Order: sequence, then C-alpha cells, then structure tokens
Amino acid sequence: MGVLLALLGALGVLVGLVLLVLGVIKKKKMKGGLVLVVSLVLFIVGFIMVPTEGSESADKSKDGEKVETSAKEEETKENKLDYTIQEERVDGSIWYVTLLTPLTEEKDLRELVESTSDLAKDKDEKIDSIFVKVNIKDSLAKSYAADGKVALSNKGIAQTGLDKIGEYEFDYKVTEEHLTTKADLKQSTESYSAEDILKAFQDAKLPTTDSRDNSHNCISLECTTLITTEDVSIYEWPSVEKAQEVRAKNFGDAQVGTIIIRMNNKSLDIQPYIDVLNSVIN
Repeated sequence: MGVLLALLGALGVLVGLVLLVLGVIKKKKMKGGLVLVVSLVLFIVGFIMVPTEGSESADKSKDGEKVETSAKEEETKENKLDYTIQEERVDGSIWYVTLLTPLTEEKDLRELVESTSDLAKDKDEKIDSIFVKVNIKDSLAKSYAADGKVALSNKGIAQTGLDKIGEYEFDYKVTEEHLTTKADLKQSTESYSAEDILKAFQDAKLPTTDSRDNSHNCISLECTTLITTEDVSIYEWPSVEKAQEVRAKNFGDAQVGTIIIRMNNKSLDIQPYIDVLNSVIN
C-alpha cells in the first residue's frame, strides 16, 4: 500500500509541475498547484509507509523468534514428565527413590527413570548411584511397573555391579494389572459396599486385623472389591446373581447380597459376621 501511494504521489508531482509550467507559458490559471500539493502529500505518506530493509528484517526476526519460542514451549510442554516422588532415602551415597506417575509407555518410563540423574544433582549429599522404582498412579497392581539403576562414579559401579558410568539398566514390567484401575472393574449398583461391610464389622467389635485393599485380584476373579484382613476376607461382586453363582462353586464361607466372606482365622465363629451382613444388607 505504501509503495502504491508513493508511486501515485510521484506521478502526481510530475503532472502538477507540467500543469504549472503550462499555466505560466499560457498565462492561464490552471490547477497545477493544487495537483502538486496533493501529490506531494501522497508521495510523503507513501514513502513513510514503505518499510525499510532493516525494519523488515527486524520484524521477520521477531516473528521468527516468536515462532521458535512457541515451538520450544510446546515441545517442553509435550515432553514434560508427570510424576511425583513417592518414597526416597539416601543410604551413604546411594539414592533409593520410588516415583509415582500416570505414564505407562515404555519410552516414557525409561525417560522418567533416566531423569533421576538430573534430580540427583540437586541433592545435598553426593550421590554415587541411583536405584529407581516406578509405580503407576491409581493402578491396582501391587508390583512395580518399572525399575532401573545407574552408576554415577567408579564407586557407583561397585555399588550397582554395572560396567559403565552413566548408563542405565532399565526393566519395563507393565502388565494388564498395571493398566487397570478400580474404575475399570465392573461396579455394583447396590447402596452398600465392601468398605461399608468392613466398617460394620469393626463397629460390631469383630476381629478385622490388618485390613488392606487387594482388589487387584478382582481382575482375574471378576469381583468389584476385595478387602483382606487376617481374620476375614470381604468380596464384593457386581450383582447378587454373580455372587450366588460364585458361592455355588463353593467359593468362600457365606454369601449375603453381593457380598461373600471367607474366614481366614478358622478359630473364629462365622455367625456374628453373618448377622452383621444381614443387618446391613437386608
């Protein structure tokens, strides 16, 4: 646009000068002066609007920097590893660390394990070797999804049994268990749950020593929840029909609604447990 105005202005200046000269020669009043003034204005405006080579280069450079910066930010965002340190301890110059992450792909877990070398630089202690374990967030698995170790010095080589400094030994162990969360299991629509039954047993002062969620076993059993204690195990099934079908195969010791219980401490009387089941469910 600036170039076009400048050209029109230059042409107008030429026409204006011609008209002025003709007016002087013929001693006639002509509009050469007006044309000349308007053309000069167009020329000056157009000239101002035309970008110089330096300004164009600067603008292009800025645009290029913006695109490059944006690309780098996007790459950093995409490559950011999502994790938290679940457990850690330093024993001498050995760093034992367990990471918790929603990532499950082998390349991501390998990168995550190898990133601990950079984390070790921020430790107050001098770290000669790192032993890493990885847990998958919300996974039902009770085993680690990956592990690895690295020697950061000659002393670290002796600590790890590895042959080279800075080269990770990595083991990827992800199975179906690691990829399954509680939400992936078929759920019951009943108003009570295995957790409610456990609380009812505890409120009734019935033995439920060392209760723990072992629902990872439900992947193969097709149950909804499994709570295990030293005294009794509580199995919750997706439906009453499914619980009845399983109990008919002589699984467990008693079934009420969607719940089957199995007595692990055979010295205990099962009847008080059945009474509590009935009070909650029926």
